[in-house]
Amino acid sequence: MTDRLPRRSWLAATLGVAAMRPVSATEAWPSRPIRMIAPLPAGTLPDITMRLFADGLARRLGQPVVPDNRPGGEGVVATTAFLNLNDDHKLFFSFAGPITVNPLTMERLPYDPAHLIPLSSAALDFIVVAGAPDLPADDLRQAVALARARPGALAWAAAPGAIGLAFEGFAAAQRLDLLRTSYRSPPDAMTDLGAGRIQLTVTPLGTALPHAQAGRAKLLAVTNPARAPAAPEVLTTAEQGFPDYAFQGFVGVFGPPDMPPARRLAVSEAVRAVAAEPEIVRRLAAAGQVAHGSTPEALAAMIAAQRAQVAAGLAARGGAPR
Repeated sequence: MTDRLPRRSWLAATLGVAAMRPVSATEAWPSRPIRMIAPLPAGTLPDITMRLFADGLARRLGQPVVPDNRPGGEGVVATTAFLNLNDDHKLFFSFAGPITVNPLTMERLPYDPAHLIPLSSAALDFIVVAGAPDLPADDLRQAVALARARPGALAWAAAPGAIGLAFEGFAAAQRLDLLRTSYRSPPDAMTDLGAGRIQLTVTPLGTALPHAQAGRAKLLAVTNPARAPAAPEVLTTAEQGFPDYAFQGFVGVFGPPDMPPARRLAVSEAVRAVAAEPEIVRRLAAAGQVAHGSTPEALAAMIAAQRAQVAAGLAARGGAPR
């Protein structure tokens, strides 16, 4: 397994990846539509979030921002397409996996993660541990006790990438003997959870919430540091005595390595402004997310923290790539 990130910290590498030329006073940007490439399947919650931000950025930057979905390959397809596109009117909207997971799990990564330049986060994802409706446990503490009493009897699934790896690290730390089951998509796992074919799943709240409201799942814990406004009755992992199991998903906006500093700042400020719009806040909250704009430095720090969690999860499983 090859770690493609440079030895120095990812934050330092991405924020200082190249000496940038200044933008001249006469250079107008954007001067035409911006392509926003994303590794997101159309119609999913992150895709809906991206389109809300694309519309908001278009209003603030004065040019259309056109979503370009490139799902597949754990984000490799979209990332490679973005970095290989010879166009200064492009942005990348993504979860952190192309930077936090792929460098640690893929032997030959066809891109340099340090070339994805963080501009701003867009939204925080609440991640939940959900149980089957007939699971004799109402929270994560009880589920852990049940797993210890029935080694090898509980099957679980997770959204691909960092979410599953973080749970693997938690299960290993708790010395739980669980059976992992793989699915093509989180909705497929939720269907089997509702039918009792698996007992646990770890997934974004937006995926699990409709099933919980319909009685097809139990929400056992939120892995974020704070409770989810859309499900305030669900305790966090820390509140249940598992402070080391804290995982927060997020999506953000990235630029190419040759993006001038003034342009980086302008886009970062525009994303933060969109994230603060009341309608954006309301619509994301209804879907189980929190609108969250950040500085480039804050987004880089979030990515570095997630990458450490991914590394811990891989260590728990012996470091084997997928």
